[in-house]
Amino acid sequence: MLKKTYNRKLAESIPWNLFLLTVGGSLQALCLQCISPQHDFLSTGLMGLSLLAHFLDQETSVSIWYFLFSMPFYVLGWFVVSRRFLCYTLYGTFVTTLAGMFYNHMGYVIPVTNELYAAVLGGMLLGTGGGIMLRSLGSGGALDIVSVFLRNKWNIQIGQFMLCFNCVVFALGFMLGYDLDHVMASIIMIFISANLLDYVLGMFNHRKMVLIISGRGEEMAEVIMASEPFGITLLRGKGAYSGQNREILLTVTNNMALKRLETIVFGVDPHALFIVENTFYVAGGQFRRG
Repeated sequence: MLKKTYNRKLAESIPWNLFLLTVGGSLQALCLQCISPQHDFLSTGLMGLSLLAHFLDQETSVSIWYFLFSMPFYVLGWFVVSRRFLCYTLYGTFVTTLAGMFYNHMGYVIPVTNELYAAVLGGMLLGTGGGIMLRSLGSGGALDIVSVFLRNKWNIQIGQFMLCFNCVVFALGFMLGYDLDHVMASIIMIFISANLLDYVLGMFNHRKMVLIISGRGEEMAEVIMASEPFGITLLRGKGAYSGQNREILLTVTNNMALKRLETIVFGVDPHALFIVENTFYVAGGQFRRG
């Protein structure tokens, strides 16, 4: 209980969230400033959309277009997400911008000459940085506000939404005259980024869901709870063929404890049915919310 309370306080503390946003923003800026420009990759999100708008209207700067595109999303975040999330997101945007300016001032360039390797490395930096920032109570930019809203409302994966949005941007870029090789390399970068982002978001919440069907379920539940810190839900069932009553135990555990749980189960009932299912995300109860 003390560990759960400590973890919750850490996850909600301002220094910890600022640290995550700073690290994540610095990684993303490393890709946007030190990889993408050198290989003519299209930028992602609203920045990519701003570049396309600037391509059509040279009199309006990219920064102005980015500001115009971002404002509606920040207003949306104020009403439909949370003001705390919005403030952290503004900080994340500031860190990414400042880190990019620093890299540019230092003239630092990641020495990767192969375009494919650059796309892979850029996707890794973007996805890892974005995932770390979304592990905080904020995010890295205005488009993330929509991503979080869609995940909370309709359970749409953040990485997949970003991938679809960026594919639309890249398609527009190709129609406006961008080189097809650079567009394809940019898509590879974003595909890697989207999948890695979702992985980073769930990597600390991956668990194993276990179903145990036995005629000695209550006895088994007592033995498990006496030796392992598992929460168990006991369900009543009936065999469709045999007609005999069965207990169904439902619990969630991790890879390290899975073998111990299996040993306990078959030690109590050698004829039990032991079913393991991978889960992408587990939160609530004994598990801290991500």
